[in-house]
Amino acid sequence: MNINEMLKKAKRLQDEMSKEEHEIEKKEFVITKQGIELVMFGTRKIKEIKINEALIDPDDPELIQDLVMLAVNEGIDKINEAYDELGDRYSGSGLPM
Repeated sequence: MNINEMLKKAKRLQDEMSKEEHEIEKKEFVITKQGIELVMFGTRKIKEIKINEALIDPDDPELIQDLVMLAVNEGIDKINEAYDELGDRYSGSGLPM
């Protein structure tokens, strides 16, 4: 394979990976955690948080705070996993043909 063919293949793979990254950015990730429902985009921006009214206890605001924190962290982890899987497909011997 000559250098021009290699450069064309690299450019094609870069374009494919960029397209898939944009798909992840637009994707919605839904996390449900003990009465908290969180929707995040692949950009790691929160779209929506729903809190079950039964969780709202003025004497225990830490419960909701903790559950929201856990849901957000889980959402970030799911999004990171999606990007990691994408990177794995395009690295080393994992290059799609």
